[in-house]
Amino acid sequence: MKRVLALMMCLALLTALPVAASGEQIKSVSIYTCYVEAEALEMFEQFTKDTGIKVNYVRLGAGEIVTRLEAEKENPQVSIFMGGSVDTHTSAMNKGLLDNYVSPMIDVVDERWKDPNQVWTPVSMIVTAFASNTEYLAEKGIEAPTSWAELLNPELKGDVCMAHPGTSGAAYTAFSGMLQTFGVEEGFEYMKKLDGNIAQYTKAGAAPYRMAGLGEIGVAIGYDLDAQATINEGYPLVITYPSEGTGYEVTCVSMVKGGPANEVEAAHAFIDWMLSDTCQTMATEQFYRYPISKNIPVNPAMIPMDQLNLIDYDFIWSGDNKVALVERFEREVRTAENVLK
Repeated sequence: MKRVLALMMCLALLTALPVAASGEQIKSVSIYTCYVEAEALEMFEQFTKDTGIKVNYVRLGAGEIVTRLEAEKENPQVSIFMGGSVDTHTSAMNKGLLDNYVSPMIDVVDERWKDPNQVWTPVSMIVTAFASNTEYLAEKGIEAPTSWAELLNPELKGDVCMAHPGTSGAAYTAFSGMLQTFGVEEGFEYMKKLDGNIAQYTKAGAAPYRMAGLGEIGVAIGYDLDAQATINEGYPLVITYPSEGTGYEVTCVSMVKGGPANEVEAAHAFIDWMLSDTCQTMATEQFYRYPISKNIPVNPAMIPMDQLNLIDYDFIWSGDNKVALVERFEREVRTAENVLK
């Protein structure tokens, strides 16, 4: 009888083990994010507090995330791609790296921002801007640039910085927005001229603002929320927007195709949470993002979006052509091989 009971217990354990290993939903989620790390950490901590689900993450530039997802396509290591624009997520979707998911919270989002393919979920909006060091401007005796044309000022030679469009979603949005403003051919001619004033291309989109704040360069190009975050740290920057028109990002979060099977429920919960009033309020009040939710007002410290000269940014065109445009930028303007890390 003892031998029979022991055998039955062993069989029960052997039967149960594969289920636990492959099918049991665990209370953690793995994420690649291109959010600024301090912002991502606060969001992850609040998400864990609200749901009990822990977050394991790696912080990379948006372009780097897509590159890593491609390399891991046969064996994905994470469940979520958090951050980056519609352009970047469309490009990743076209490479077969993302999976469909429609959040039950999606009704808080205006129809014009929803993904018709039901892959990426929009979570916030941010705008391309310039930020200039006020001490640098005073020393040069010039005004902060308020147009793409003014960035070509010879007095700014070697004193402008942006991230590389091949490694940074913020830089690609700025680059694509400029191409859409002037046209592709004229836009590339402009970028070649601007390259003469560029001191260095960085890997991450927020890095140029820190360099400007420290006085290492005079003017930085990127997203307005990163500029505001640098100002909040006490750096002497002033934010301006290109008068010819400026691009913007609808920031997204997506499911990684073939990610860890036991994280699916936790990953869905994370995407749902990003559309919650809690997360949307945090995004605009603490991090100066424009909320995607119709329920949340814009931070009063931010310029209302209807007062900015926003272009009719074509996310689908930008995403579908990202690979070709970045490759052309590499050939004709500057390679990403020696970006400042």
